[in-house]
Amino acid sequence: MWLIELAAIVLLGASARAIGEAAAYSRWVRAVVHLMIAAFALLSLVLAIVATTVGERALAIRAIGAGLGVGLAWLGGYRRFLARWVPIDPGSILDAMGLAALQGAIGFFGGALLVSETLPPFEVKAEQLAVQAVAEVFLAFIWIGFPTRRNWREALERLGLRGIDRRVVAASIVFTLALFAVSGVTSLAASTLQPGVVERIEERLLPLTTAFASPVAAFALGLLAGTGEEILFRGAIQPRYGLLLTTLLFTVLHIQYEFSIVSLGVFGLAILLGLERRWFGTTACILTHALYDALAILVQASLR
Repeated sequence: MWLIELAAIVLLGASARAIGEAAAYSRWVRAVVHLMIAAFALLSLVLAIVATTVGERALAIRAIGAGLGVGLAWLGGYRRFLARWVPIDPGSILDAMGLAALQGAIGFFGGALLVSETLPPFEVKAEQLAVQAVAEVFLAFIWIGFPTRRNWREALERLGLRGIDRRVVAASIVFTLALFAVSGVTSLAASTLQPGVVERIEERLLPLTTAFASPVAAFALGLLAGTGEEILFRGAIQPRYGLLLTTLLFTVLHIQYEFSIVSLGVFGLAILLGLERRWFGTTACILTHALYDALAILVQASLR
């Protein structure tokens, strides 16, 4: 089932990019896109009303969040305001569609984060991580215009993917230590102020830490997660839509940590990775993410 879901996401992303490029040249396609956005916002509102009526509060919150995120991105005044801080073109249909998708996802998963107490254990297999990483990398390349608007060399440069040298390695080690410092502070605060939440999170992640408890498995997981997520979030999304929106999306997608101090820690980790992307490139972020995830899993496994 997860394989079908990932394939659908990749196909949807590629289709959206193709539609956006067509809309940039055809007013008829632009008109269709406008109608689709309006229909989505209206359906989200209707779904929220129906869900509220039948007592499905969680669904209503997610529908409202997604609808507001998409609708707000479609306002020209809002895009012009946002363009003061992020390098989007407020008149670009492609940037508008990307912003709508980004904010819609933030609204949807942000709503889910508010009602995430009953999430089941977080089980994942190595092959699932591998396919997910491939899907994220594929989406990143498609969304930056490869191969239609950028060739391979230009795509690598746009994504911030460079060779590994001593500077990149040193930066990844320093930022890994910084990530552990932030994680340690927020974990201590969560254990003190939200012990019930921490207990639920540990139970939810137990299958994951158990399955990848060996050093080889832990570093494989870290490398897969780091490669896919960093190329997509820090490589593709952040340079176009800014550090804050990228960090918000990254945080709410980690729904397993609930709406908690731990999620605040994830937000801090994403800020650090975003700064590393600015100063040292995406390759350094991949190394940092991989090293942090692997060591965190090994530490958790040793404490059980």
